[in-house]
Amino acid sequence: MRIAIIGTGGVGGYLGAKLWKGGNDVVFVARGYHLKTMQVNGLKLQSPEGDLVIKSTFTDNLNKKLPFDLIIIAVKSFDTIEAAKIAKQGIDKDTMVISIQNGVENEDILAKFIGKEHVLAGVAYIFSTISEPGVIRHEGGTGKFKIGEMDGTISKRCLRLQETFHNAKIKCDIIEDIQRELWNKWIFICGLGGMTAYARKSIGEILSDSHLQPMLNQVVHEAASIARAKGIDRFEKVEEKAMTHYHRLPYPSTSSMYYDVTHNKRPEVEALNGAVVRFGKELNILTPANEKIYNSLKPYS
Repeated sequence: MRIAIIGTGGVGGYLGAKLWKGGNDVVFVARGYHLKTMQVNGLKLQSPEGDLVIKSTFTDNLNKKLPFDLIIIAVKSFDTIEAAKIAKQGIDKDTMVISIQNGVENEDILAKFIGKEHVLAGVAYIFSTISEPGVIRHEGGTGKFKIGEMDGTISKRCLRLQETFHNAKIKCDIIEDIQRELWNKWIFICGLGGMTAYARKSIGEILSDSHLQPMLNQVVHEAASIARAKGIDRFEKVEEKAMTHYHRLPYPSTSSMYYDVTHNKRPEVEALNGAVVRFGKELNILTPANEKIYNSLKPYS
């Protein structure tokens, strides 16, 4: 497969490296010193699954590149429009464009720019970051991905994409109700990401704090209330399931939002807790806990 990775960060870099190792022709889109370093030294992936050094094409655009079979959008949510413009440079009528991002609005944004017939959705269960320019460190999670059509069908192209992932030794499941999966993860990350970034503490510290744990409960409940009001799903006991998951995480676990705030990077608060606040105003649902997080982190975004 001829593949473009738009956003060679933690998730995009991991996927691109594994797909390249699996014999695919992969072009990596990045920017800044990270891009310049990869153009000289290649991309290095450090992972419990095995370290890799990838020598491929590293660029900041897809101009004059051949059309791609697959374009993976793995940028932060606030760069989705820019990524869509880059993706449009490499699309033909059969190109699949899959968003593997945090948030629940990215697929609609992509569809407006490149056509909904191209767009698939994906959910990543992995924790990996750019540890230094040119180096992706896969630190946790199983490296598992769930993909699906926005209309809930099991399409031939989804099956083809799953086969490509499996051939590259990437765990991948096709999900009929991918929208529910996107919203379920959004609820979970609003709690984990929002609270660890807001408090500058690990999930273990938050759960042990008599003031922060109730706030975490409220953050999750508000996000779940939005998802239910949107008619996405009944999300029965999703709050309890999220809290159980938080308790199962290692005590020092944080989040990508925590990482961004503590490393002077822009956090995705607009797509997470900010979206809870925005949706809440549209639906007349009070969201005070998420608003507290949003107001605290907005200056960094």
